[in-house]
Amino acid sequence: MKTASSLSNYLRISLVSLFIALLGLAPYPHSSASLLQDASRAIANGDLLIASQNLADVSEYFPWRYTLNLAAGKLALQAGAPEAAILYLERPGTISHLSIDDLILLGDAYLQSGDTLMAEAIWKHVSELEASNPADERLANLYIQRKDFISAVHVFEVLLSNNPSDINLYYQVGSLYAITDPIKALPFLAQAEEIDSIHADRAHILYDKIRTASLFDNPSYTLLITGRQYANWGEWELAAEAFHNATVLQPDYADAWAFIGEARQQMDQLGMGGKSKAGLHELEYALQMNPDSTLANTFMGLFWERQEDFYQAQIFLERAIVTSPKDPFLYAELGNVLAKTGDLPAAQSAYETAIHLTPQDPLFYRLLAEFALQYQIQIRELALPAARQAINIDPMNADALDVMAQVMLMLQDYHSAERFAQSALQADRGFSPAYLHLGTAYLYLGESNLARHWLRLAETVNPDSWIASQAKRLLDYYFP
Repeated sequence: MKTASSLSNYLRISLVSLFIALLGLAPYPHSSASLLQDASRAIANGDLLIASQNLADVSEYFPWRYTLNLAAGKLALQAGAPEAAILYLERPGTISHLSIDDLILLGDAYLQSGDTLMAEAIWKHVSELEASNPADERLANLYIQRKDFISAVHVFEVLLSNNPSDINLYYQVGSLYAITDPIKALPFLAQAEEIDSIHADRAHILYDKIRTASLFDNPSYTLLITGRQYANWGEWELAAEAFHNATVLQPDYADAWAFIGEARQQMDQLGMGGKSKAGLHELEYALQMNPDSTLANTFMGLFWERQEDFYQAQIFLERAIVTSPKDPFLYAELGNVLAKTGDLPAAQSAYETAIHLTPQDPLFYRLLAEFALQYQIQIRELALPAARQAINIDPMNADALDVMAQVMLMLQDYHSAERFAQSALQADRGFSPAYLHLGTAYLYLGESNLARHWLRLAETVNPDSWIASQAKRLLDYYFP
């Protein structure tokens, strides 16, 4: 494929050849030669749209030279003028001479102009004329953008049949079948696991999830399980498709409707941020199907928490706990919500219940310590022993070590804060919160150069995070 630079050079060379050829014509309009010279200068100056207009004007003098319109169309598309490109490429006498590559380019122009249906029709026509990877790749990407995953997987299968050595295609086909027709995904995922080192782990996980879920002989449940896996990976669009297909097979599947609601919340949060009502209808429908659904009540609680209606969130989380009283994650989330309502004793009790249910899981000790740190209560009496126990259970857990560093900062034991932050980085060199807390410890220890170094790392490693914002505030204040 020609790059923008190589295409421009190619067109300049073509213009010179064309100009020489036109000089051999007798008689020929002087203005056409002038326009060709103008086009060549425009290309040299990077004025591709002007060059395309000049070439299109020359073609009016020599309508049989369709290469002028081809060159004009390519330049117009490169200049970001797809409507002009379509006009030039579809001129009478030109459109009938379009090669496969030219037709693909015409489809690109229609796509850029917003006419996706025409782009699709052209690329389909190209694929019918001959096997064309570029046309099929464009079709597959177009279908994915439309969320027409069934059409997309069929096109990827065509690509795979034409390119069996392309190892990436096995996972692409398998991953799309996983959310549309999971059993069909199995052979492709098995092959991807063997030959695709990049996707082998995910292919293995999906294969196992589908095989295990399929033992229940309930296709909608299998789709729910694959959707949950994509949700775990943060691929919410694919997850939403799997959940939707589960409800198509089983319209009264409350848990699938609940997951659709959560997926729409997540996608809207990623796209817009702030408070969003997306997914509320699906969550309400899930609870209508099954008022005792733990998932539906949990996701409804999370929904109201995002709306900052913490009392409503508390109601639904407590309903979820009634149906799943031994789920420590529900108690931890209830503790988080209760704290936001201002009921700190009840929040502490909820966190402690989560610990009681899973006393060997360091996560819930860490969450209790973070709760005490966030609300600045009982740092020595509550946060310190909780953080210590989290480290005792998992000494190389970067999160737990960093929480202990924060505890030490609050207790003004800055040397210990330094030590635990360093230990967190030894456990995970890329753990950015430890950069911030190590830099903060050095500030209090009077080590200005070290403080500046670690705070700048905290600011740059993930510039859109709260860590970066806090590091920037410290840098601006202490190192203006």
